[in-house]
Amino acid sequence: MSQAPLHLSARDLDAYAPEKATSNAYSRPRMEVKQRALAWARGVVARLADLGITVDVHGSDEHPTLRNKKRVDCQWVFLWRDAAAREELDRLLDAGRSISDAIDDPSPYTRHAFLGLRIDAQSVEVCFAVHPDAKVDIDNLRARLAASSADGGAPGGGAALAAELTAALRALPEEFAIGVGADRVAASSATPEAIEGMLERAAEGQIPLWIGWSVPREVALEHAAILDEQLEDALVALAPIYKLVAWSRQNDHIALDRRLEGIERERARTHAEVEAQTEKWRAERDAAREKSLAEARARSEEGRASPAPGMGGRGMPGAPRKPSLATLFKPANKPESKSDGERDRRPAKAPEPRTPAPPPVAPPPVDEAPRAHGPVTAPAAPSGPATMEKGARVKVLSGPFAEKVGVVGELDGRGGARVLLGLLSTRIEVTNLELVPDGRERPALQSSHRRPVAPLPRKAR
Repeated sequence: MSQAPLHLSARDLDAYAPEKATSNAYSRPRMEVKQRALAWARGVVARLADLGITVDVHGSDEHPTLRNKKRVDCQWVFLWRDAAAREELDRLLDAGRSISDAIDDPSPYTRHAFLGLRIDAQSVEVCFAVHPDAKVDIDNLRARLAASSADGGAPGGGAALAAELTAALRALPEEFAIGVGADRVAASSATPEAIEGMLERAAEGQIPLWIGWSVPREVALEHAAILDEQLEDALVALAPIYKLVAWSRQNDHIALDRRLEGIERERARTHAEVEAQTEKWRAERDAAREKSLAEARARSEEGRASPAPGMGGRGMPGAPRKPSLATLFKPANKPESKSDGERDRRPAKAPEPRTPAPPPVAPPPVDEAPRAHGPVTAPAAPSGPATMEKGARVKVLSGPFAEKVGVVGELDGRGGARVLLGLLSTRIEVTNLELVPDGRERPALQSSHRRPVAPLPRKAR
């Protein structure tokens, strides 16, 4: 779990009420929520890096701006591809984007698939979302879904691409849903055909395809003590979905890599042409400057050779002397400088003797009193059940919920168990679980007596 908790309260959620959305008076409490959310997200970034996913963290504006259409009814924290990858794709995405589209929606968050945390007055949610404007990621997802029908479901062909996505959706906890807008279904029941239909509805309404977990306000406030850890685990559970859908050079199903290389070559050629034109302009400018200086020198020499009538030539007797900087600004009377002996006859002031600082006083030794009682050990924990059964406490060994302790809700008879992990419940293989005896997590109390504290040494005056 991250070291910076969210600690969401009713006051935090109320700052995003509809009647406060357009007011700057609530920017301060919204800014506090944003800062805590960004600090919390850094723990998620570290866990995603362990899975080979590099992301940057950004937060939406907490005050009304053009990017949020002068309305702050929620707080977003985005985890998306790093700056170098975004810049590479933005050159391709901006090619067909008009100025009016950029003015209508100046926010850059709709053009890239992302993992996110969203907080509003009524709920807290974590999700993976991809907007229709994220054309590269949408095309990559469509290619993955269409590959299963193109090869007729041949083993090892495109069907494996769609099977990877549906398997990742089925591995999500039961509380996770998928859909567009308010029309959502359980994520485990999604099929490639259903996802394709959701993409069509998303394009028609210009709203994102959403996969995630939404926690109502009452539940979030009641379980605020464990909510931070649960939200972090939920985002890590969505990481495989992000890795399969978001485009990358390792996850390229639309041959975009070759298009980007062509764009880079065209960009390099244009840059070379601009540099050649710039060098030509510099050469022409330098030539014009040399020509102007040569003409000025010729005019100067011509003026010296033929002086004007009534004026004596240079160096001739009676010719007026041209003023120079030395004669123009020469002072009338130069003050006499004092001799070295008269500059300062004041005796040098002897430095004041320093009073040596008193040596530091060592603190008096403190004899620790012997403890009246020996260490108090916790009673032996009762042994847990010898076999896996309903109600047994278990620890997850690997996956997004590794090291988490839960309770077995039921066994499906196929080698899997439904495990309750706080607010989440998910199916985990029995081989990935370990029985935990009751009371093992309780620490032993060493003693109820405190060791006396030595007094602090006095500062020397």
